[in-house]
Amino acid sequence: MSRAVRRFAIQAGLALALGLLFAFAFINARENLRALGIPTSFAFLHDVAGFSINQSLISYSPLSTYGRALIVGLLNTVLVSVLSGIFATLIGFAAGFARLSRNLALSRLAAAYVGIVRNLPLLLQILFCYAIVLAPLPGPAESYHFAGFVLNNRGFFTPALSYPHFWPAIDWPLFDPALNRFNVVGGWRLSPEACALILALSLYTGAYIAEIVRAGVQSVARGQSEAAAAMGLSAAQARRLVIRPQAMRVILPPLISQYLAMTKNSSLAAFVGFADLMQVSGTILNQTGAALQVMALVMALYLALSLATLAVTRLYERRLRWGGRT
Repeated sequence: MSRAVRRFAIQAGLALALGLLFAFAFINARENLRALGIPTSFAFLHDVAGFSINQSLISYSPLSTYGRALIVGLLNTVLVSVLSGIFATLIGFAAGFARLSRNLALSRLAAAYVGIVRNLPLLLQILFCYAIVLAPLPGPAESYHFAGFVLNNRGFFTPALSYPHFWPAIDWPLFDPALNRFNVVGGWRLSPEACALILALSLYTGAYIAEIVRAGVQSVARGQSEAAAAMGLSAAQARRLVIRPQAMRVILPPLISQYLAMTKNSSLAAFVGFADLMQVSGTILNQTGAALQVMALVMALYLALSLATLAVTRLYERRLRWGGRT
């Protein structure tokens, strides 16, 4: 028997043994749950949920199913993760370049931001943003409004979007937000809980991204800047055309890790009452008692989100490596 065949046989045997072990554990757990009267199927996903959700990108009511509630929680997690990722990237790159600025006041200010935010627990920052920053916002009658946007203690309202007939399940607004005495009518609403979570995640993750950016830029040899100046490039052109492309190859791998961590950190939303995937799944688990199924679904969905984030960033990483060394 050749070495290659022997290696394949060993690996196949190990994979088979591991599969049988997991199958035995699953069957054993299912039988024990049945003996205790705990549901083991996913049929509960078709039952009526019976609870409301304060933020939903698709049509949802307490009469909707548990499966639809789970989708709402997933979409809310995606919404918070995408918006936080965008804002954290902008904040992080701005603070990272500010730390490298020759302006001493700007550099010290960016260093203070990074030092303070990184050394405070994320949960404390989320609660601070919700209780201190958003709680004092005015009611609908005294709302802040600018360029069609409205902000008050009911949430952040954006102008109308066009209605996509190819996806009618989404509750896209048909008109701009309008103020009345008791509420805001129309537009698309981002709940105060979501605003607090996005603000805290953006500031927290942005502080880590700032340090990644600073280290990446400093990893580029000083001779690159001197060579760019010798070719007649301005300082701004040198940063854009020479320094930044080389720095991004160093920045991107740890940046991917920060995006993945931020997606998982969004599970702290339950502490401010935002209906993300974790909060909705906890409610479903408490009502149905289907702990094994709910936890399996939640783990699979979080894994899918992480893999999707990784896939998108890997595509960008391949573009940076095009034509260079791999």
